[in-house]
Amino acid sequence: MLGEEQQRGRQILALARAASGEVDNNLSVDARAAFCLSLLDGVPHTGRIGLFTSSIEPLAVEERHYWTGVFYTLLLSAETRRTQATYFTPPYLANAVLDLAIGAGFNLAQHDVLDPAAGGAAFLSTIAARMQQAGLEADDIVYRLNGIEIDPGLAAISRSLIQRRLGETVAREMIVTADALRVKPLAAYNLVVANPPYGRLHVDELPDDNWKAIAHSGHINKYAVFTEYCFRMAKPNALLALVIPSSFRAGPLYDRMRSYIRSNGQVVALGSVDGRKDVFVDVAQDVSVLLVRKGASHKTSVPVSFPVLGLGEIEEPQRRRLPADATRPWPTPAPDGEVLGGATLADYGITVRAGYFVWNREQHRMAEEGDPNAYPLMWAKNVKAGKLCRPAAKKGTGIDFVTVDPTSSAIVRGPAIVMQRTTNTKQPRRLICSRVAPAVSKKWNGFITENHTIILTGADPARLKLVEALLNTAAVDARYRRVSGTASISVTLLRELDLPLPNAFAEAMASHGDDAEIAAVAAYGSGAKTRTTEHA
Repeated sequence: MLGEEQQRGRQILALARAASGEVDNNLSVDARAAFCLSLLDGVPHTGRIGLFTSSIEPLAVEERHYWTGVFYTLLLSAETRRTQATYFTPPYLANAVLDLAIGAGFNLAQHDVLDPAAGGAAFLSTIAARMQQAGLEADDIVYRLNGIEIDPGLAAISRSLIQRRLGETVAREMIVTADALRVKPLAAYNLVVANPPYGRLHVDELPDDNWKAIAHSGHINKYAVFTEYCFRMAKPNALLALVIPSSFRAGPLYDRMRSYIRSNGQVVALGSVDGRKDVFVDVAQDVSVLLVRKGASHKTSVPVSFPVLGLGEIEEPQRRRLPADATRPWPTPAPDGEVLGGATLADYGITVRAGYFVWNREQHRMAEEGDPNAYPLMWAKNVKAGKLCRPAAKKGTGIDFVTVDPTSSAIVRGPAIVMQRTTNTKQPRRLICSRVAPAVSKKWNGFITENHTIILTGADPARLKLVEALLNTAAVDARYRRVSGTASISVTLLRELDLPLPNAFAEAMASHGDDAEIAAVAAYGSGAKTRTTEHA
């Protein structure tokens, strides 16, 4: 069930969407920004715009400013929003990030700040208010705040929002309109704070080769490039506080980013943000908060704080050391502390591999039933948790077939589980799998799976059924989410995933009437006690 804050946020967003449809699409950039700012000035509006302004009027000033920025983005085309990644940091998260930075030594009265992706002024406006509360004069504050924003309308809105927080007009333009990646880094700031844009980039879109230190050539993400840029903007011993997608924490293609961060500073905190659907407007994204102190390489002996940041009260964070290997994933500690299940899929007799057939590259191999060496093709869409998996056509009715050399290891002939390799934002679980109906191999002597699936095979059908039940539980799904921040399932992470010991889970299933959800929790809890016995 949604909390009151989430419900209210979704209601306001619905009103904002409706109101945006009443705004002239032909407004200039300056006129669009001015109109959005007028929503804060008590200018009477009618219709849907009036309903929206009425909904934000009673909110705290930071909330009103946030929704003003969101409204501006709704006036942009969907393509512009995606290209510029104009997804603003909500006030609760901006405050939580600032609290982390202050706890790590950021001094409101003495230090300078840069936000190189300053749209909406979520961070700079919040910092301005905190500095004012600390007793600083407006002139001092504006010389400590610095921002870069690529959208001229958002830059204008951000300047105005900061001045409104300070209660007076200031001469200095704290936020410049520019592409941050093309602004020469100065290494001049005590805190570099950002919610950088994300999305794939091509080498030709970048101004220099600095990306090579942090990304692979075929997988360059904007937020990784911004991370490297932020390090160059920070003074020695300065703090970097970044709100970024959680994919960097465990994604195999982000190993270079993890290594770069650890080579250039001490990781102070790695926060998880609750509610992937409610962090940014129009995007469901697992989000992390990274706090790093620029300087010597990360000392593995020093524990990292793992706070959970959300709308509610923040609990005392766990502290854990990062893996010794700088490229390895940075998992979130389990809530139950040191208690581990103690097993992996190998302990269940299960082997794991990625699906084989890349249909958009090998359409010439699509076949009909009865063709020589034709095997049924299992699509990811055929996988439904709790139901046996059977081949069905990608489109229409019937079954799709693929021609494969009958000696190929790609043919799955025995008991198997098929798992979706990529999940979408509407699915509540990351791990979704189902056993293949035994009749499939009996009828066709095997089957093929597409590359958006993962295949789990084992010689014991009963053990395979047990694994299917286990992997579809919330307890296991939560463990996987803690080691992976991406919607794509990693074969490596799945092989290494901590699971209850096989006997512990089997006994728990028997004790709880085959209720896998209850049994998984019970088995994790008992695993630490039985681990030595079972592995003896």
